[in-house]
Amino acid sequence: MAHQALYRVYRPRSFREVMGQARVVDTLREAVRQNRLTHAYLFSGPRGTGKTSVARILAKAVNCETPDSGEPCLQCAACRAVEQGQHLDVIEIDAASNRGIDEIREIKERIGQAPVMGRYKIYIIDEVHMLTTEAFNALLKTLEEPPAHVLFILATTEAQKLPVTVLSRCQRYEFQRLSVAIIEERLRQVVAQEKLNAEPAALELIAEYADGALRDALSLLDQAVSVGQGAVSRLAVSDLVGTIDPVLMAHLMTGLSSTEALGDVMLTLDDVYRQGRDYRSVLRDLAKQIRDLIVWRQAGFDLFPQYRRQWLQDIDRSLPQDIAPADWFHALEILAEADSRLRGGFPAQLSVELALLKIREELGLSGHAEMGAPPVPAPAPKLEKPAPQVLPEKAPPAPPRPAGGGAPPGSDRVKVFLDAVRQERPSTFALLNQAQITERDEHNLDLVFSFPAHRDLMMTTQNKALLEQVLQRIYGPGMRYHLLTGQSGEDAPADTPERATPPLEERVRAWLGPDVPIRGSGE
Repeated sequence: MAHQALYRVYRPRSFREVMGQARVVDTLREAVRQNRLTHAYLFSGPRGTGKTSVARILAKAVNCETPDSGEPCLQCAACRAVEQGQHLDVIEIDAASNRGIDEIREIKERIGQAPVMGRYKIYIIDEVHMLTTEAFNALLKTLEEPPAHVLFILATTEAQKLPVTVLSRCQRYEFQRLSVAIIEERLRQVVAQEKLNAEPAALELIAEYADGALRDALSLLDQAVSVGQGAVSRLAVSDLVGTIDPVLMAHLMTGLSSTEALGDVMLTLDDVYRQGRDYRSVLRDLAKQIRDLIVWRQAGFDLFPQYRRQWLQDIDRSLPQDIAPADWFHALEILAEADSRLRGGFPAQLSVELALLKIREELGLSGHAEMGAPPVPAPAPKLEKPAPQVLPEKAPPAPPRPAGGGAPPGSDRVKVFLDAVRQERPSTFALLNQAQITERDEHNLDLVFSFPAHRDLMMTTQNKALLEQVLQRIYGPGMRYHLLTGQSGEDAPADTPERATPPLEERVRAWLGPDVPIRGSGE
């Protein structure tokens, strides 16, 4: 007998077997038990979350000869016929391939016929958003007032594409993505029933890359079993999903945030390419590692599967602890820009390498000494700044806010202001937390940054809009803010460099050596 895919073998047969959709199945079960069925249902949600399976279970339940508290018995002739696809009153239609008005007219012609094998004639229309506009128009009247013995169950992954006139005629149920824990639990059950040898880390990786779709997870498990000849290893799963080897990923992460030779990073990148990984997977995996590192440092290990925790703990110890979260966020933006270049036809390898070089530059560890440039002096320590304007007599000047984010004595509004920014956008709060914030007077607020780069990031459109919005909410419409930089708190030009950067030709000359000609330099 030919092998049957695991997702078909372990498709849920009753409401109680459906995982991760308790709200949906409980409501449908009670509707069947109380005989409070409606004429049209709409099941919407991501792929692989059980929409078609629940539609078939509902079809079994309403036509079951001996239902048990809303559950199909799975033993009667009607239940077995639905499971085998042989029930004459349960008609499944794939709207992706039957999307025209002629197919809908055929339904309208047959809808008046009485059921043959059960109490209800049920039409399950999958991917209903693929129907043409004319087909929807032909379906509207029938969908609103079908005969008493007819039920429509529409399923779609893109409910926003359905006309409002269709949505208003259906009882809608939203299917949610399954959590990693639920998918992993189901995989363990399948592995136990199939008597397979699977590493726990392999199942966790499958559950993570299934992206909330149990069907995708079972398909990936089936593929991994074939590769491993009955055994499922994390290495085999990693090859199937196209992730970068953890050792090479650790080399890339440390190379982007350390002073090791740039050539080592490029050699690591070349090893990744030799393993057959494409350029987009490099950007995707690197962005995921940076995101996980930020969450690890801010929220701890509870949000990660077991197999990820040890790796994150090791990589966290190997990376500098003084890199601000805002710098890591900017690195994510650089990777997103590189992915956009790939979509626009920019050379893939050059796009990835350019992104890595920019990240090293942004982290301040681009290796100027390796390229022959003079070493970058360490920034001077931050000094406390007195209030730039004397307040009226008998009112002492407000002391500056410490860099840690606490409010000055007697001034709670700064703390309320920072808390409001943190709730709206954590990345903007991370920038503000690097500044000294002082209430100059009732109508002026000074924000003094140690580095021009941080001040420039705060001047972006999104950050400025958020800043103005929160200031008006906390201080009132008359409050103005001043973005300052440097130890003295004086305004600095937007293009003031934080560190000396030699001209491009001089840097290339220092890197290549004095005897190598440079095209276009006049030599």
